[in-house]
Amino acid sequence: MSGFLAYSSCVTAIPICLVAITKDLGMSLSQAGGLEMAKGILVLGTLLVSGFVAARFGKARSIGVSSLVMGVGMALYGLAPSYGALFLAVALLGFGGGVIEALINPLVQELHPDDSGRYLNLINAFWSVGVLATMLGTGEALTQLVSWRTVMFSLGGFCFLTGVVFLALREKGRIREEGELSAVFAHKWKILRQRRFWLFTALMFLGGAAEGAFTYWSASLLQLEHGAAPRAAGIGVALFAGGMIVARLLWGWLIPQARLWHLLLASALGGLLVSVAFPLTDSMWALYLNLFFAGISMACFWPTLQSYAVDRMECDPTSAFILLSCGGIAGFASVTWTMGLVGDWVGLRASFWIVPSYLGIMVLLLCVERGRSPASLPQSGGEA
Repeated sequence: MSGFLAYSSCVTAIPICLVAITKDLGMSLSQAGGLEMAKGILVLGTLLVSGFVAARFGKARSIGVSSLVMGVGMALYGLAPSYGALFLAVALLGFGGGVIEALINPLVQELHPDDSGRYLNLINAFWSVGVLATMLGTGEALTQLVSWRTVMFSLGGFCFLTGVVFLALREKGRIREEGELSAVFAHKWKILRQRRFWLFTALMFLGGAAEGAFTYWSASLLQLEHGAAPRAAGIGVALFAGGMIVARLLWGWLIPQARLWHLLLASALGGLLVSVAFPLTDSMWALYLNLFFAGISMACFWPTLQSYAVDRMECDPTSAFILLSCGGIAGFASVTWTMGLVGDWVGLRASFWIVPSYLGIMVLLLCVERGRSPASLPQSGGEA
């Protein structure tokens, strides 16, 4: 939980500070999106090797060290004197975040293999808790004229503390090699040869992009297009995160493992409706309501797609989660850059039309996957 809180705080502090950062360092929207794209590429690379890292050093130690790396990255972000200097900080955030992204969900899958959908939704709710707390706290700090650099230093300290605690509290008796490197490679190669994996990767890309669009750009939209103060923009994204928290906890309690596909389809359809309304809305209160329902509709994509995919494929869960996360990260990173380009060209509001187009494709692919699936779903007693 603490790993997800630290990771989400680092990821979402930058979007709420983005307007202040662009003004301070003279960046365009496309340059701001390019930073996230660069980080996403590094996260992708780290995801691909994280299985080997975990096999050599163990998941607990790897996550702890990665939290320390993210803490250093946030401190360097706060020190950066120019746009170019941010790339060193982004590199450390990409390396550290990639390992955490790769290894936390597989730990949950290993602990609860029969009803992983339930527990994955619950643990991923703590990602949204970190988003909510960071948006509210940072938005208020910026409104009170606290420097964005101070925010970065503070969150860097939190990440560093999380890493120290993670390393100190691990069970030393369980620090061992978790598998041979050749076995890790074999597991991944087996998954890459399955056609269904590529369909799930496309779904993860689209789901990650939809979530990334709102997480990364909605605070800037509220400030640039609607004249909102940082506090008001932070409240908006906090409502998006709040919707995700409510939905993930609710779905984790109510939805059985055998109904994950139905949850995904309903969420994609709901997200399609909400994302069409978002760029057409002018009232701040209506935007707040829209963001809350966007959070509800998109909450299940990442954890539920991973759990559902593992059920549908013959695969090693850890390797599958890592490879599927590559699709989600690619979607998150690419949409931030694409929307930045569109925002510089025709305005940030227009860039949000990318989201309903992605979700429309997601609905179609879910229907295709359903047609390819085996006749019976796993009938476990667990919940999603």
